[in-house]
Amino acid sequence: MSFITEQEAIEHVEGFDALSASDKAQYLQMSEAYLLARNVKPYEDVTEVPRPLKTASYQVIKGIMKGEIYQGQEQALKRKKVKADTVETEKEYQDGSVKLSAIEQFILDLIKPYSKRKSVFFVRKI
Repeated sequence: MSFITEQEAIEHVEGFDALSASDKAQYLQMSEAYLLARNVKPYEDVTEVPRPLKTASYQVIKGIMKGEIYQGQEQALKRKKVKADTVETEKEYQDGSVKLSAIEQFILDLIKPYSKRKSVFFVRKI
């Protein structure tokens, strides 16, 4: 189960063909994990995967190769205040905020229509 094949990645991701077989498999697995973690519905047959999801998969691999995705997360800055004479700067970030790269924003927009909807069910006891 994957969103793209190795051959598709070779055709659409520059430098992918130069990787070792184990690295190719790892990048494909990371791409799939990235999309599944964002509630994208898995497809049993790779030929049924919509074009935007394939494009998102290519972008995920490109982002991983450039070090823009799966690079780890820094602790969010809550407050920073610097004062020197009459000049003062202050930074404060919202709790839980995470900086997204342009590639991550593009990927999230591509996969949004294919993500599983989160729904709440109310169960009533009889």
